Amino acid sequence: MIVKETGFGDSTEAFLENRIIPGVNIIFSDDNNKGKTLVIQGLMYSMGNEPIFPSGFNYRNYMFYSKIESGGTEWSLLRKNSSMLVLSNGKVIAFDSISEFKHYFHSTIHSLPIIRKDESKKIADLALVFQLFFLPQDKRNTSNVFNSGYHKKPDFYEMVYSLSGSDPVAMNKTQIIEIKDEIAKLEEERKITDRRLKFSRSHPKIAEITHKSSDRKSFEAKRLVLESINRRISELGKDRAREINRKIKLEQLISELNSLNRDLSTGRVICADCGSNKVVFKNIDYSFDVSNQFVRNEVLSSIKNQIEIKKETINEFTRSLNYEQDQLNKELESTPKSLQTILLHSEEILSDVEIDNKLTEINQKIDELKRELNTSEKTKSDTKTANQNVIDVILNMMNSIYKDMDPNGRLFFDEIFTKKGETYSGSEEQEFYFAKIVALSNILNLDYPVIIDSFRDGELSSGKENYMIEKYLSLGKQVILSSTLKQEEYTSSKYSDFIGVNAIDYSVNNTSQILNTNYISQFSDILKKFNIVMENG
Repeated sequence: MIVKETGFGDSTEAFLENRIIPGVNIIFSDDNNKGKTLVIQGLMYSMGNEPIFPSGFNYRNYMFYSKIESGGTEWSLLRKNSSMLVLSNGKVIAFDSISEFKHYFHSTIHSLPIIRKDESKKIADLALVFQLFFLPQDKRNTSNVFNSGYHKKPDFYEMVYSLSGSDPVAMNKTQIIEIKDEIAKLEEERKITDRRLKFSRSHPKIAEITHKSSDRKSFEAKRLVLESINRRISELGKDRAREINRKIKLEQLISELNSLNRDLSTGRVICADCGSNKVVFKNIDYSFDVSNQFVRNEVLSSIKNQIEIKKETINEFTRSLNYEQDQLNKELESTPKSLQTILLHSEEILSDVEIDNKLTEINQKIDELKRELNTSEKTKSDTKTANQNVIDVILNMMNSIYKDMDPNGRLFFDEIFTKKGETYSGSEEQEFYFAKIVALSNILNLDYPVIIDSFRDGELSSGKENYMIEKYLSLGKQVILSSTLKQEEYTSSKYSDFIGVNAIDYSVNNTSQILNTNYISQFSDILKKFNIVMENG
C-alpha cells in the first residue's frame, strides 16, 4: 500500500500535498508550526485512525482526504468526523462509522490481521493496525499502545502473532466450558441409557406385553394418536409465536412513525436544485411522505388495524392450542394404566442391541470431545511457543539495529514495549521506536508505508539520523518522515542533496496557517468527484 496524495480543508481554506513518491519522503521546514504534523495526522485520520491532532486545531470542522494505492487499485478516501466516503473506479460508497469502514477496508482495500479479543476472534481495529508502521509526534508511550483505552498491549501482541502466520485455533475459555458441559450431559445420558436396560430386565411383564401382537398394535395406534396431538400442539405454538413477533414489530413501527412528528435530530434533507423539503421515509416494509401529515395518519391507522387483526389471530391460535391440550389429557385418561406405563417408558423399552448401539454412540461422542480438549491444550502450548519465537526474532533484530546504529549504546530490548513507568531520555526513545518499526516491517513483511512524524526528535545526532535514512532507503518501500531543521542545516540543503530522498520543503508555509485559499479550487474539484459541493465553494 502506498500514499499518493493527501489534504484537508473546507469551503474557505484548504491544503493539498501531492508531491509524495513511492520511495523515501522527508517533509521538512526551518521552523516549527509549518503544518507538517497536521498533514501527517490528517493523512492517518483520513484512513480511519483515531484523532491525535495538536491542541488548538479544531479538526471536526474540516474534511480530510487521501488517495492510496493497494493491490494495483487506487482508492480515494474522504472523512469528516465519523463519516467516511470511499471513491474507486468512479463509484462512491458511504459509511456512517469507522467500524463499518474497517470491514470494507479489510474485505476490499487491504486485509487486516484477525486477533482474539474478549474471548472471540475479530478484525483488528485500524487504530491498532496503524501502530505497526505509524509513529505520531504526540501521545507517544513506549510502555503501551497509543491512546490505550479499549486496546491494550496484549491486543498488539495478538496482531503480531496473526501477521506472523499464527492462527489462534486453541479454544477460548467459553468454548472449553461448553465442551465440558456437553461431556457432562452425555455422561448423564449414558447413565439413563444404562437404566433403560435395567428397566426392561426388571419389568418382564411390561416387556412381555410389548411383544404380544394384539397389544403391540393397540400400543402403536395409541402412540401415533398422541404423537399427532403433540405435533399439532408444537406447530400451533410456533405459529402463535410468529404472530406475536409480527405484532411487536408493528407496534415498534408505530412508535417510529410517531417519533417523526418531531424534527429529525440528524439533520434535514432538501433538494439541492429546487430546495423542496419533501422527505420520503422508508423502512424495510413501508415508504411514505413524512412531510404529509394526512398520509402519515393514514399509514398509522392502517397499521393499528393490522395489530388488531394480529391480536385476534393470536387468540385463535391460543384457543386451538388449549383444545389440543384438552384432547391430549382425554387420550391419556382413557388409556389403561399398563399401556400408559408403556407409553411413558417407550423410550426405555429397547432391545439389548439398540441399547448397546446407543451406548457405543455416546461413548464415541465423549471420547471425541475429550480428544478435542486435549488437542486444544497441545495447540495452545505449541502456539505459545511459536508466538514467543516470533517475538524473540523481532527483539533480536531490534537489538541488532540499535547496536549497529549506536555501538556504544547501553540499551537492551527484552520486550517490544518497555516496562510501565520506564522512560528513555534524549534520543533513546526515538532509537527504540526506529528499531521497533523497522524490525516489525522486516520480520512481518508488512505491506504498509512507514510513516513517522518528527523522526529525529530528541536531539538525534547527525550520524544516527543519516543511519536511519539509509536504513529507510534499504527497506524498498514508501517512507514518509517529517523533520524540523536548524537554520544551518536548512541552508546547507541537508535533505535535498541526500541521494534517493524526496525532500518536501514546508518552510514557505505561513506559521500556524498551512490552510489557505490557494488550494480551494483543487480541493473543490476533489470533493465533486465524491458528489459533494461545498456550500460557499
